[in-house]
Parts: sequence; structure tokens; C-alpha cells
Amino acid sequence: MVYLVTLLTILTHGCYVGSRLVTSLFALELGASPLEVGVLAGLYAFLSLLLAIQAGKVCDRLGPVRPMLFGALLGAAALGIASAFASINALYVCAALSGAGFIFFNVSVQSLVALMSTPAERSRNFSILSQSYSVSTLGFPLLVGFTLQYFGAVTSYLVLAVLALVPALLLPTARPLASLRSAAAGAKPRSNVLELLRDRPLRSSFVSSGLVVTGWDLYTFYLPVYAHAIGIDAVTIGTLLALFGGAAFVVRYFLPPLAARLTEAGLLAWAMLLAAALFVVFPLFHDVYALGLLSLLLGLTLGLGQPLSMMITYNRAPAARAGEANGVRLMVNHFTHFAVPIVSGALGTAFGVGPVFWLNAGCLAAAAKVLRAR
Repeated sequence: MVYLVTLLTILTHGCYVGSRLVTSLFALELGASPLEVGVLAGLYAFLSLLLAIQAGKVCDRLGPVRPMLFGALLGAAALGIASAFASINALYVCAALSGAGFIFFNVSVQSLVALMSTPAERSRNFSILSQSYSVSTLGFPLLVGFTLQYFGAVTSYLVLAVLALVPALLLPTARPLASLRSAAAGAKPRSNVLELLRDRPLRSSFVSSGLVVTGWDLYTFYLPVYAHAIGIDAVTIGTLLALFGGAAFVVRYFLPPLAARLTEAGLLAWAMLLAAALFVVFPLFHDVYALGLLSLLLGLTLGLGQPLSMMITYNRAPAARAGEANGVRLMVNHFTHFAVPIVSGALGTAFGVGPVFWLNAGCLAAAAKVLRAR
């Protein structure tokens, strides 16, 4: 069943990633400034930020399958709106609804994998799940790059909308998954989230996770803006993003033995320090091959961030509130998703690309410091 869940995640996350890429490039085509593109990218995270904790609580009470189904349907509807209306206003609606749909799916699928796994299997199964994010980050930018360049944005959104419907059609057929529930299933809402935030090790995992996400988020958001500004075409941009996703996929294969050797927190700290160094030099290069090499190296480092932060959070969270704790982690992540594109878009408009990448390097170095301190 973990492989079926992986397939559903590839499709849902891939459509989310593809939507962000199409929206960034289509908005630039429609005449949007880097700041406006940053606002659009922030909208992908805005409803996710507001709904993350509630999504976790719903998942704990109802089980993960129904929130996953809701999220898949909402994501498909968002893409359909962008395809049907193809305007800046439609892109704003698409961005907000896509973020809302994806947060319900994402919180729930991570809880589902935790519920499916014994403690001995958890590292392996989270590694498999994290590889699904890598596959979608590898394949969907290529798909979007070609469809956008040769068929246009409307067709790209339509193709993504059709693919986003597939998980909604497959989920009702997976009856064994529907029976999985957490220890909180059916319970009334309990104490507020402040109890989770008072737990110092858990709180440090939330903070470090949010800082780690800045690296992934800035790369996937700002690379299209940066590459477009230096004259790189859509297919090449998609290829650079695919190289990043492919490297993240490969490194996650080695995650269980690496984590066993260095511990989850230690491995993540080293990876973020290396990623910070790569972001310092990134804006110094304009050559496509150099950017391709940097994309590979960033994929090898940032690719470890998501699965390790998931494992750290689940290992430290109370068993009956694992979905809620993951919701808090994702709320922090999506605050980053919301703030980083807007701030980086404003910085890029005012000062150019260098400060954007260097600010992100500072965030990753801070994440490493938090992890090593704990």
C-alpha cells in the first residue's frame, strides 16, 4: 500500500509543483513584475498557513483518507479555474485554492504513512514517501516546460487538472487505507496548540523545519524568475528544476543508513550548512551548465530536508496528536512559503538577485545552528 500512496503523492504534489511553475512564467508573460510574481507564490502558501493546524486535527479525528480526497478535488478545481479564465485574477484564485487543497492532502498523507508503519519501518516508509516528492519535482517541471513552450499556459493548466483528478478517483478504491485511524480518531477537540509549542525539542523541530523549507521554496520560486531574467527558455528552466528533483530523489535512497550513522538532526544540520554555501555562490553564475551543476548539488542537500524534518517531528510528537503536530510544522513551513516569495520578490525588484540568495543562505545556516544546538 505504501507504493499506492507514493503514486497518489507523485500526482498531487506534481500538479502543485507544476502549477507554481506555470503560474510564475505565465504571470511574467502577462506583464507581472517580480513583486507580483512573489505575491502569487505567497498565495500558494496563504491558505495553507491558515489551515495547516485544522487540517492536522481533522486528519486525527476522521482519519487521513477523507482529507486527502478533499485536497485532491480542490487542487483539480483550482487548476481548472486557471485553464478556463487565463487571467491574472484567475491565477490569484488558482494559487490560493491550490495551496488549500495541497495542505489537506499533504498533512494527511504523511499521517497515513506514519499510521501504516511500525517504528522499525517508519524511516524506510518516510524515505519512500519523500522520494515521491522528488519524482514529481523531477518529472512535472519537464512536462510543464514542454507543454508551456509548445502548447501554451491554458493547455498546461488543463493537463495538470486532469492529472490532479486521478488521486480522487483512486482513493475510494483503496479500502484498507480508509480503516486507518490515529489514537485521536473520533475524539472531541482537546487543548490548544500551545501545549505542543511548549515542548522544547518539538518546538525546535518546528523552527528548524521552517528555516529549512526556505531553501527549497526559494529555489523552486526564484529560479524561474532568475533564469527568465538572464534569457533562459522554459524548457531549459524545466530541465534545471528536474535536475534538482532528480538529485533529491537519489539522495533520499541513502537516507536510512545516513540517518542511522549521523542521527536525523545531525545529518540535517550538515546538509543545510552545505546548501547555505551553495546559495552564496549561486547568483555569481549565468552559464546554463554551471547552474545545472549547482542545481544537482542543491538537490543532494535540500532533498534531505523534508523527510528528515518529518521524521524528527513524528518521533518527538505525542502519538495521539501526530497529525496536529505535523500540521504545526507545516503551518510554520507555509508561513515561510508565504513570506519568502514576497520578501524575495521585493528584494529582487529593488536590489537584484544577490541579496535574495544570500538571505536564504543565512536562513539555512540558522537552521543548522538550531539543529546542532538541540
